[in-house]
Amino acid sequence: MASQDLKGKVAIVTGASSGVGWQTAVRLGEAGVKLCVTARRVEALEKLRHQLEAQGVECIAVPGDVTVQADVEQVVRECLAHYGQVDILVNDAAVQSYGFFDELPWEHLTRTFDINVFGFMRFARAVLPHFKARGSGHILNVQSMLSRGSAPLLAAYSASKHATLGWAKCLEMELEGTGIAVSNVLVPSVATNMFSHAPTMLGLAPKPVPPTYDPDVAARAVLKCARRPGKTVIPVFLGGRLLLWINSLAPALGKLIMGRFGARMQMRDEPVVRPEGNLFRPVAEGVGPYGPVPPTPRWVRFSATAGLAALVGGVVLGVAGLARAAR
Repeated sequence: MASQDLKGKVAIVTGASSGVGWQTAVRLGEAGVKLCVTARRVEALEKLRHQLEAQGVECIAVPGDVTVQADVEQVVRECLAHYGQVDILVNDAAVQSYGFFDELPWEHLTRTFDINVFGFMRFARAVLPHFKARGSGHILNVQSMLSRGSAPLLAAYSASKHATLGWAKCLEMELEGTGIAVSNVLVPSVATNMFSHAPTMLGLAPKPVPPTYDPDVAARAVLKCARRPGKTVIPVFLGGRLLLWINSLAPALGKLIMGRFGARMQMRDEPVVRPEGNLFRPVAEGVGPYGPVPPTPRWVRFSATAGLAALVGGVVLGVAGLARAAR
């Protein structure tokens, strides 16, 4: 599909009070998109709105909870009342809860799905009548590399992301020929405030699986998808395409590494008592795009890429050699 001019388009961005949602709103605004930003935190949304308006971006902030149907409908209704149209829905709102599967409270599992999966679906159902009436529209889902992968301590989050990607693929087929596009961005580990908010059962502050990328990497990928709808995009190599390649060619290697070291990779040496985090109610901490864990330096990522590629290449050549010897 040819690249689209976004100037004058109207986008709803969920989960906009921090992280990828915040930075996506900034990038879309720079491209001339009129914005309706939403999240549960009123003060954070107002801060974002003031920042965008200071940059000349037209923006309204409508607080809402993606698990509350009336809130979802209100966001869409106010956007339509203000702008007269919606062109793009950016589904971004998501939560994590850290803990071993059998130790996570059941309510954490169901709440994660209610936000990460049904939140996407509620907003899609709310905008689809408008999209269908106009014969155009774009549902752009901020997914995760865990939509196709897995990690210890994140069973609920990973399962929810597998579910949203599966749903999005089905929706794409159902909307074929309608003029409505569905896109997905499989985001790697990003240095957002999710790690300031997430509940943990482990007594230590959580951190993303390295390498960690700048949230702007994800936001620029969303912007790219907004311009060229209908794709599933993996914006990075080391924390993205290379991982999928390893899982395809040497799945036992990835399982071994994450099985033995994955849990410890996701814990900082910083005690924290946060059994609920922002799962059931918003928290004041962690406003803006950047969180407590900085992005991994580029030179470290390049070194790790070369090392992993060499390791996987050695494993593949070794397996191929054993196979030839067995003939």
